[in-house]
Amino acid sequence: MVYNRIERQNPGGDAVFLTAFFSSEGMDIFPDQYLFKAPHFLYIFACAAAFVILMRTLAGKGPKVRKIFVTACCIVMLALKYGGEALFVWEWYRFPEPVSTFSHAFFDWRTLISFQICGINNVLLPLVIWFDWKKAKDFIFGSSILGGLAVILYPVGVLYGDPFVITFPMIRTLVVHFLLLFLPCYLVAAGEFRFDPKRWKRMLVGSLAAIAWAMYGNLFVDTAANNMYLMINPFFGGPVPILNVVPHGLHVVFLLPLVALGFLGVYAASGFFEKRRNRIKTT
Repeated sequence: MVYNRIERQNPGGDAVFLTAFFSSEGMDIFPDQYLFKAPHFLYIFACAAAFVILMRTLAGKGPKVRKIFVTACCIVMLALKYGGEALFVWEWYRFPEPVSTFSHAFFDWRTLISFQICGINNVLLPLVIWFDWKKAKDFIFGSSILGGLAVILYPVGVLYGDPFVITFPMIRTLVVHFLLLFLPCYLVAAGEFRFDPKRWKRMLVGSLAAIAWAMYGNLFVDTAANNMYLMINPFFGGPVPILNVVPHGLHVVFLLPLVALGFLGVYAASGFFEKRRNRIKTT
């Protein structure tokens, strides 16, 4: 293990703890070991509780408080993103063999931005919010909600190792995926953005661009990658009915309609809460 290798050089307990904390070791081992088990349900409960508490706490706060909170969350997202990349780059050069499949060289696209939709939005969501890129908000907000929710409900590769040992990569992905879900929902609830079905073309263009980017990563950057799960069925052999028997490659035929239904669900939920909010205002 990584920390055992370093412990031989520096047997201090603090060094072992820090090395174990700042390591991605184990992320590739049994990636679904806690799926639909106690740690997973605890994770879902914690996210749901944090979502409700933050929504209620921030409800009715003025634009100044909202701006400070959103800005702080965006800074945290970017700090965790590039803090994680610094760790993966360090591991790449420090050890003869990669610690995990996330380890990579500095001169790699993944140092700047990911090929997975959540990793892409980890960078683009803060930029879209700060620079108010209106034409990009439909897709970035919608795909952030879907990506964050998908990982919370199916955290393969996110919950790993000893459930009582928290590592930096784990904190990074847990916090980022929660914020990907929460921030767009919060801004919609605050009335700063609304999903308009008439702008569906923006969602389509964004989806096609994201797929093209992911395939570039799959075919030319890392041929063993499975960015956006376009190459290998992530549900194969798992607990999800139907999808767990669909062969690799053919699974895309089922995956893309599910994503489209997810976007429709985002529109429907947004419209429902907007009508409810307007009804409350008029009563």
